[in-house]
Amino acid sequence: MNPWIEPFRAAFASLRAHKLRSALTTLGIVIGVTSVLSVVHLMKSMEGRIMADVNRQGSHTFFLQPWMPMNVWKKGLKVRWQSLDPEQIRDLREMIPEIQEASPSYEIWQANLKLGERVQRTSLTAVDENGLELSGLDLDVGRSFTATDRMVRAPLLIVGAKLAQDLELTEASLGKTLTLNGRTAELIGILKKQGDVPFLPQDEEAATWGPDGRGYIPYGAFRELADPWTIQAMTWRLQVNDRMPVPVAEDLLRASLRRVRGLRGDDPDNFRIDTNRKEVEQAEELSKALLLASGAMVSVSLLVGGIGVMNIMLVSVRERTREIGIRKAIGARRRTILIQFLVEAVILCTLGGLIGVILGLGLGTLLSHLLMKHLGAVPLWALAASLGVPALVGLGFGIYPANKAAKLDPIESLRYE
Repeated sequence: MNPWIEPFRAAFASLRAHKLRSALTTLGIVIGVTSVLSVVHLMKSMEGRIMADVNRQGSHTFFLQPWMPMNVWKKGLKVRWQSLDPEQIRDLREMIPEIQEASPSYEIWQANLKLGERVQRTSLTAVDENGLELSGLDLDVGRSFTATDRMVRAPLLIVGAKLAQDLELTEASLGKTLTLNGRTAELIGILKKQGDVPFLPQDEEAATWGPDGRGYIPYGAFRELADPWTIQAMTWRLQVNDRMPVPVAEDLLRASLRRVRGLRGDDPDNFRIDTNRKEVEQAEELSKALLLASGAMVSVSLLVGGIGVMNIMLVSVRERTREIGIRKAIGARRRTILIQFLVEAVILCTLGGLIGVILGLGLGTLLSHLLMKHLGAVPLWALAASLGVPALVGLGFGIYPANKAAKLDPIESLRYE
């Protein structure tokens, strides 16, 4: 028989003879691999979900809003509050021809939408004729807002897919009159389903979150329903030519907006510029933090699992002392005994890693579906590490028992009871 096949045959025979003990021994390995692979799967799904949103809205989208940083107040610096009015945005566009679109929006957080006897509490977003397109929101049926709707502040309404479902609105409902906190509005469109917001509970309160549960009105309409402070702090969404690098565009926007708002020298910014790329950066930072945390957890699990493997291997050496003595007496070399026990430890840990991979992929898929509504691909390095690291653990923690078995004296072993 091939000398390299015999150690594997003997190792599998030993593991089959003690199935329950072998399963319990690998439990630490299984838990560690399952945990880290689930986290990796979940993080990749989150990154994929965010990247899908970024690609839908465009990577060169910027968000401008008035802002008063807390550190400015703490330092005692004087900052003049300024809203971002349309005149400032017009001046900004004249200074930067690369700005292709600019769209304002503000929120009305609490509104009761009534159709007949059905009443639904929701939130409203006021946008102009470009707002839905720049947000990556597509209509399922109906039409979008026009410049005329914005200028005359037409009492119109477009609803998200979930809100339409709650109110039993269909294409046949277009043109119907609904009531917003006592004010009438004409339904002109229903959006396509966008998907749930990650990490937020999808219950009866979720209608105030995410595009599917919102209503959209023309910019300037129903101003009496909004908090005046909300209108003063409205956000502008800017789309910049994609030939300009994002960092360059951000610096140019900041410098130009400072000039438009009359800020000089060391005056701190009284506005804030964000990009949707920052969502990706935040997701990557969160992924790194969670991977480090799961790495610490898996290290403890693998350490516990490795100690368990070493303990069981020492028990196995003690139980098979006479067997080892017989094998040595008939000519088995020390190297053969060493390889056999090492192979047994490696197989034990690798099987634990394989079970952990299967459980981790299953659990990660389930969590990604429930929390992210998006399935990301697990990278090959994670799968390779999930199998390779347990094998190294088995090799490292199996050396001592294997070496102890290889050094047993054949005469003393034969006398062992």
